[in-house]
Amino acid sequence: MGLINDLMTCLENLRKHKDYEKISIRLSTEDLDVLVNRIFEYTEELAKDNSIELTEDELNVQISDGTILNLQ
Repeated sequence: MGLINDLMTCLENLRKHKDYEKISIRLSTEDLDVLVNRIFEYTEELAKDNSIELTEDELNVQISDGTILNLQ
């Protein structure tokens, strides 16, 4: 939670920057993979903590064509 809160604070500070509209953040495919997987893991934990039942299809997504799977 601390890391997420820190990230949200940093993003809010970035939004306040006078050149915010011009700022571009580039992520490598590896960075994007890590980010998406962390969001997926957090979403799974959040669902478990809130007693949300995932279907078999949601739990068993298979790689097919190289798309981002966990949050598609």
